[in-house]
Amino acid sequence: MRRIVILMLIIIPILIFAEEYTLDQLINIGLEKSYDIKQENVNNLNARSDLRSSWIGLLPSARISVESSKKYDTGLDWLNNASFQLSKNISLNEPSYYNIRTSIFNKINADLSLESRKKLIAYTVFLKYLAVLESQKKLDIQKENLKLQIKITDQVQIQFEIGDKSTLELQQSKISQIDYEIAVNEAINSLMKLRKSLFSYLNIDDEGFDLSTPNINTTIRNAEFKTNYSLQQKENSLKTSKILLFQQKMNFLPSISMSYSLYHNDPNDIYDFENYNRTSNTLSLNASYNIFNLLETREQYFQFKRNYELLEMDLEITKENNVIDLQILLSDLETIRQSQKLYEDKLELAEKNLQMAQEHYKYGMISLLDLDRSKIEYQNSRMSSMSKEFELLKKQEEINLFLSNKILGKW
Repeated sequence: MRRIVILMLIIIPILIFAEEYTLDQLINIGLEKSYDIKQENVNNLNARSDLRSSWIGLLPSARISVESSKKYDTGLDWLNNASFQLSKNISLNEPSYYNIRTSIFNKINADLSLESRKKLIAYTVFLKYLAVLESQKKLDIQKENLKLQIKITDQVQIQFEIGDKSTLELQQSKISQIDYEIAVNEAINSLMKLRKSLFSYLNIDDEGFDLSTPNINTTIRNAEFKTNYSLQQKENSLKTSKILLFQQKMNFLPSISMSYSLYHNDPNDIYDFENYNRTSNTLSLNASYNIFNLLETREQYFQFKRNYELLEMDLEITKENNVIDLQILLSDLETIRQSQKLYEDKLELAEKNLQMAQEHYKYGMISLLDLDRSKIEYQNSRMSSMSKEFELLKKQEEINLFLSNKILGKW
């Protein structure tokens, strides 16, 4: 029993401190709690409702009425009356047809808007997550550099006491130490603000756990622009505009409609369903033309036509711009990838150079200024290499967002 207690005392703290946030976890939280997603879901449900309503518009009009009346001046008993009326009107320029077609495209656009918003939220959480992770790593680097500088300052102090170093060199070393202390404090403050920004966006409390480093592959090399959600929405809007333009063109034709009405009435016993009297059963065909409405119809048609031509032009410009934008993004990606490789090589050389500089300084072969230069070069190399690594990940997902591909291969 004692061994079990000891084992639990060891394991529980490990489990507590081993807990950490993951990128997938926070993205899912962001999608779940996002107000924008809730708004897009409402818009999507409304679009579905509009589509169902447009189909319902095809149904005929049906009306049932029941009436009970009594004339006091005649002294007759109560009279009961019931009727059933069914009617449907179909015209050459039937509005229900156009409502259905436009509602279909509106529904598709609502689906695209919802998916696009999900990708944008996943991408935003990803950016904020990387910003916190990068800030945390920078803080770790600054702390390591501060420890290194404290060690160097202690060495200078010892050499100063035995007369190997001057007062100026000792003061320069202390100034460098203060600079690193300032850098650590600023890095702590930056990390705090970035964490607040992340968890404020997620609308959850920050439990203070570390952020795990995600395993992300940079696989984008070459890509050809075909389409994305934004372009698809523009194409659907153009199709909707074309439908409305055709509807306006149909208004130049005579108004031709066919209607059917069925009317049943029983003026006696409303509960006698077997003896209803058919008082009306009508099929009619109507044609008319509003001569003085032609000018107004003409103006409305040209308004719709101009709007359609603008949407068509905007779609073509967007296609051309998207091709150019993708080329720019891919060029940026390749430049960042090349820079990252060079920064990795530079970091490797800077690390070796710093190790040699510390040994040379220890034996008095180089000055403190030379050591500081090696140290600063190493620090800048670490910062630059890490920043380029994160920049490469961000650029890759920016391209995925632009192409409406899955963010991180999942969203």
